[in-house]
Amino acid sequence: MKQLLVLLALAMPALGLAEDLSASQLAGQKVFAHRCGMCHREGGTGTFVLARRLGAAQSLLEQRTDLQPETIRYVVRWGLTNMPRLSRVEVPDPDMNQLVAYLTRPRPAAAP
Repeated sequence: MKQLLVLLALAMPALGLAEDLSASQLAGQKVFAHRCGMCHREGGTGTFVLARRLGAAQSLLEQRTDLQPETIRYVVRWGLTNMPRLSRVEVPDPDMNQLVAYLTRPRPAAAP
């Protein structure tokens, strides 16, 4: 049993089930879950709106690799179409920095 758990732990990164995140990225993942996840995780209103506008491949923000820090900051602070703006009280600047670090984190290259 112990060997099976070790094998699973070793296989998780290769399967894309685990990701090494820096402390800032991990904190940003928590900010995303708390402030953004209701709409921008699978099944959320934000994912449906983005899928209509940009296509299904672009609808899940956590999976995108093309997000730019300045775009994230602008959309969070000023809103965009159906998304309301979030003030510095709702998402303080340190949280914003962590959120940006998480959403723009480098990803391993996809296997061909």
